[in-house]
Amino acid sequence: VYRATRASAGVRRRVALKVLRPELDGELLLEHFQRERETLAALEHDHIVSFVDAGALPDGRPFLAMEYVEGATLSRWGAGVPRRARIELFLKVLAAVQYAHRMLVVHRDLKPSNVLVTPQGAPKLLDFGVAALLDVEGAAARVRAPLTPAYASPEQLRGAPVTTASDLYSLGVLLHELLTGALPEDDDARARGGLPYDLWAISQKARARDPARRYQSADELAHDLRRFLAHEPIAAASRSWAHRARLFVRRHRFPVSLAAAVVAATITGWVGSELDRRHAAREATHGWGAHAEAKLVARVLERWMLESSSADRETSRRATRFLERALEEDARARPEAELLLRLTLAELYLARGERERAARHVERAWALARSTRGVGKADRARVAELSGRLARGA
Repeated sequence: VYRATRASAGVRRRVALKVLRPELDGELLLEHFQRERETLAALEHDHIVSFVDAGALPDGRPFLAMEYVEGATLSRWGAGVPRRARIELFLKVLAAVQYAHRMLVVHRDLKPSNVLVTPQGAPKLLDFGVAALLDVEGAAARVRAPLTPAYASPEQLRGAPVTTASDLYSLGVLLHELLTGALPEDDDARARGGLPYDLWAISQKARARDPARRYQSADELAHDLRRFLAHEPIAAASRSWAHRARLFVRRHRFPVSLAAAVVAATITGWVGSELDRRHAAREATHGWGAHAEAKLVARVLERWMLESSSADRETSRRATRFLERALEEDARARPEAELLLRLTLAELYLARGERERAARHVERAWALARSTRGVGKADRARVAELSGRLARGA
């Protein structure tokens, strides 16, 4: 490959000139070169090197002129770059691969040296020299093509027909290397390389040995990465409701973050030693240390539910379900705080017409009101009022 200048109609342009070396003019390599020329001419994407010209030198050797890219390879560029920026750039690579797949082109040799990043931070996918045009069934013909073993899929190494799933495998290896600086390990205990579990799961799904277990498209892989960036649950990992709740809190820092954080401290006793020290005297005297926090949670949830737009209704439902499930599953909830939160949930469910859910919370609130010392007249009256509304069908 040479750096050259192309002059056309008085316009000079720097190009990368790829020429077959004299000793590499075998029939197979000539076929690959011709395929790359045809493939590049058909692809037009911001993150794929553009085709400029093609022809033959005086000695008959074919040449291909492509957009000249000044930049670093993907692995070199990624060193020292914040993780989020690396993921965002990788999403652009995925967009380029998805575009090529829609054009029935599979790259078959995705690796860091085939992704250059410009000084402006734009990735450019290059070297379609081993790309294969897909047939209508999505399987490329069996062609003896060069490959890079560290990034090649198991089916490529076996010489089996290659599909877009092979590119997905290579993308999984690329992603892991971009995020950790190293190729994935075979040993699961070391494979994470310090990655958060969800990112590791995404990489692992992309490079599953069985093509059927991989992401079925670059778009699917991109979707999971975007969900990770948005602190949303991903398709690659099935985690506990508590993990999903933590992601929910991170997405909605106000008011859910405030409410969930206070609820966690209130109902589970996960209050730091400093908070315990400050409230020790009050709790010893009144047994009501969580009441102020519970009131804050109740106010935040009520106001949010009443003022949320239709677009936010599903989000608000998930917030109340999070609180409800936490109350049901944690036996260490403080009764006085639980009473207040149960009443709040009952009112919210009544307002939404979910009477059965409201009735469950009112029933529990009655039990707490009878068994908990220090419950005020106002709270008892509120329980009675909600019971009456349920009885009347109001």
